[in-house]
Amino acid sequence: MARRSAIVLTPRLPWPLDDGGRIALWQTIWAAAQEYDVTLLSFVPPGSETEPSPRPLIELGVTIVRVPFRPPPLPVAAVSGLFGRMPYTLARYWSAEFAGRLRERVDVLTPSYVLANHLHMASYIAAIGDTPMVLRQHNVEHIWMERHARERGFTPSGLYARLQAARLKGAEGSLCRAVALTLAIQDGEAEILRDLAPGACVATLPIGIDLARYPPRRPVEPAVLLLAASFSWPPNVDGALRFLSEGWPRVRAGAPEARLRLAGKNPPASLIKAANRAGAEIAANVPSMPDEFARATLLFVPLWAGAGARVKIVEAMAARLPIVATPLACEGLGLTPGTHYLEGETAAELANQALALLRDPARSNGPVHAGRAMAEERWSLPAVARLQNELVAQVAR
Repeated sequence: MARRSAIVLTPRLPWPLDDGGRIALWQTIWAAAQEYDVTLLSFVPPGSETEPSPRPLIELGVTIVRVPFRPPPLPVAAVSGLFGRMPYTLARYWSAEFAGRLRERVDVLTPSYVLANHLHMASYIAAIGDTPMVLRQHNVEHIWMERHARERGFTPSGLYARLQAARLKGAEGSLCRAVALTLAIQDGEAEILRDLAPGACVATLPIGIDLARYPPRRPVEPAVLLLAASFSWPPNVDGALRFLSEGWPRVRAGAPEARLRLAGKNPPASLIKAANRAGAEIAANVPSMPDEFARATLLFVPLWAGAGARVKIVEAMAARLPIVATPLACEGLGLTPGTHYLEGETAAELANQALALLRDPARSNGPVHAGRAMAEERWSLPAVARLQNELVAQVAR
């Protein structure tokens, strides 16, 4: 019997798996491809439309439709976010060409459903007619914008963020009501969306990762303290800067031989300068994040703003790497401080936890084993894929 078709929308190609966002995108495509013939419609940088398709996508049998796109300049998007019909984060990803290509694919394929990754891709719902849309929420957009606004205070950027948070809240509620199903990444965010959009169909679909990607640990000497993140995400940059200023000097004073390694894409000049000044290493575009986990002694997650689920924490648990993190960083994952990770509210407390672990490495044994067990139980890719397909089957045609 011929398999039914599905269309998945992403704001960028989901390969290579070089950051948490791409891992989350890959999960939705891999899961859909287990039961459907998948067409991936994705933005790509102009000029890259004819590049070879990633082999893993070819092996999955995914058809890729690339739409060249470059987000508008910041001032243009900012003004549109104030006076246009969409808030900033949606307006920034609007493309008439993408809407047209999606409409064409729906007409040709008659898919069982269209899955939109992120709220801004759900804004293309008008292009799919009566085809059910599934919205995969990687975070609750208005919540992280509200937190970002609080962090910025009554500065111009903070005031702009407050306006955007209100617009995002309205758009988020409207789109959650318009789609057939919203998949939140954690239970707490599912409840927020149900309250925001009464009557909307909302379920929880956790992050799913390939546990086999993470090799056995082989920590190097002197100890490497890893701060791994995508530095194109402002909360990650803000957290790293704060830790470099308030936490890392304390670690260096207590363990001068230890190395702090900031690994992740797109570190801005401000972070590079701060890392160099603090004696930390910057490693942008690392070949393999699982290898970074294998060589490290611990993972720092200094996060004081944001929303969603921190994929790097799930990865570290899969890699059996001790985690030192703020409470917000572990929000919604169901983790218990001391059992699954070492917690610090402030940068200084994070530093103290790291020093205690460096002096007594056995302290990490319990959290490491508990973390790996939880990763196997909750976040294995095949199990999460089965859940995704079961949930989608309830609304697919």
